[in-house]
Amino acid sequence: MEWHVEGVVFLHPPDVYTGSFDNAKMQARHERQMQDKLAQIKDAVNREGDPLKAMKLLHFKDHFQFFRNNLEQFRQAGRLEAAVLVLYGRLNGPFSSGGDAEVWNELFAVCDPERLYALGEPVSFSSATVFRGSVSGLVRSLSWTPDRRRAEGFAERWKDPSLGGGELFEVDIVKTDIMVYLKHRHEDEVLLKPAFVESAEIRPFRGNGM
Repeated sequence: MEWHVEGVVFLHPPDVYTGSFDNAKMQARHERQMQDKLAQIKDAVNREGDPLKAMKLLHFKDHFQFFRNNLEQFRQAGRLEAAVLVLYGRLNGPFSSGGDAEVWNELFAVCDPERLYALGEPVSFSSATVFRGSVSGLVRSLSWTPDRRRAEGFAERWKDPSLGGGELFEVDIVKTDIMVYLKHRHEDEVLLKPAFVESAEIRPFRGNGM
């Protein structure tokens, strides 16, 4: 398969030394080894017919560019929604925004809602309160959890102002506000629809009875 690789730099895996040598012979040998490694990566990617598997063969810093280059191929292969979740999970977290929110809103908007929803767990509740613990200022994220204790742990981890300060927020949702419900090893995560997050009445968590 011939993939579009414009802007993909084929970054070397961590086990490949990317520095230089003062000795000319050693430097020449090193450059040959680097070129061989690049050729192996390119060949492996081009032999892979599944765009998601091809993306995962690359260094993770190349994943986003490869995806954007080959978005239609991902769609045609029925892998677009899975790829968006892989990228979002790697580049986003309680402690980072993972880039421009508009970019993620755009990518989730091109996903098929039913396919995306089907990649997660069934939502058993009609309404719930979900929580987000994060570095201060990252309030309107798509990622939330129904597990308050887990969210509290995130906020506690970053409470030191020198680390950005930790905050805990909550918001009330109904089932139709959810794009996909994911169960990880240590956490349940709900990804909320961008339109809902943009206008939702998000409030600081004040504790029970407050």
